[in-house]
Amino acid sequence: MKINNLELYNFRNYSKQEIVFGKGVNFLIGENGSGKTNLLEAIYFLSLAKSYKTNEVNLIKYNSRFSRIQSNVTVNDKLQKLKVIITEKGKKTLINDVEVKKLSNYIGAINVISFLPEDLTIIKGSPKDRRYFIDLMYGQIDRQYLKELTNYKILLKQRNELLKKLSDSNIQDFTLLDVITEQLADSADLIVNFRRNFISNANGYLKKMYRFLSDNNKSFVFEYKPSIEKDFESQFKSKYKNDLYLKTTSYGPHRDDYDFVIENVLAKDNASQGEQRIMVLALILAISEIVYEKYNERPIFLLDDVFSELDSVRQNKLIKYLTELEAQTIITTTGLENIEKTIITQSKVFKVQNNTIREESQNG
Repeated sequence: MKINNLELYNFRNYSKQEIVFGKGVNFLIGENGSGKTNLLEAIYFLSLAKSYKTNEVNLIKYNSRFSRIQSNVTVNDKLQKLKVIITEKGKKTLINDVEVKKLSNYIGAINVISFLPEDLTIIKGSPKDRRYFIDLMYGQIDRQYLKELTNYKILLKQRNELLKKLSDSNIQDFTLLDVITEQLADSADLIVNFRRNFISNANGYLKKMYRFLSDNNKSFVFEYKPSIEKDFESQFKSKYKNDLYLKTTSYGPHRDDYDFVIENVLAKDNASQGEQRIMVLALILAISEIVYEKYNERPIFLLDDVFSELDSVRQNKLIKYLTELEAQTIITTTGLENIEKTIITQSKVFKVQNNTIREESQNG
């Protein structure tokens, strides 16, 4: 899986920019605020049709009517063209110049695994942060999960609207509520099983990845904490009184959580910032193995400010590992002082400055 080139038009700080990537490691070097992260955000948006930072209208360059991201990508040795057009009215996604109207049919055209400073919130942040992260990662790997998640959200919205209506009007006829609840329960059962299998697969690789990055033998697992584990229909119906009082559905996959557990204690209460960074990196590498297991291709890695709080040994170890995987990797950094010269000579290096990206060196 490879992004061959990327063309930006009126995206963030870039009026018009094209960049041709190498198949291995690509370094984007520039000062903070120079626009390095904006390039990663463009690739992220191209893959997932959403930004990890802001509303899509904010991606359009100031005083411009629209923004366009397009790329020629290679997947399973086949070349295809991806394009996203963003306007104030919304976005349009295209594959080989044919519009794809359902996002669930577009997401997953390329698999992107990202490490972003924002991702550290999945350890100490809210359950919503963790659900969002996992849903994004898993959604692009398994379209059936993404479609079921979309179905669940539609049913959940219908149920919450009905709960509010019933509560406000004091209607005691729960016939329609029963029907929607039964449909929601079936969907919830599927989603919880999807998530269980995904986390189980991730944990199959996680211990090895954590030890590789940390050089210690501490136990480390990523635990799934569903708010309802079984008997979904009876559990939902048993909470009618509470849900009617709150006018919302108080339990279900939309309330699930995940925990990072190291040496049998919660990482959010005991891990240092550096340890948290290694944990998230280990999880990302584990997820990349799931992608490879399913598609027999490595995902594209987007690593933003990944070197912060990693010593030079771990920096080089991480890059060498990704090189051995033959995974296309795009890394933002302010400098390459700690990176071994043999790595740099085998990589593409780009300078980001004055709203422009220029290739500094190239190998092959």
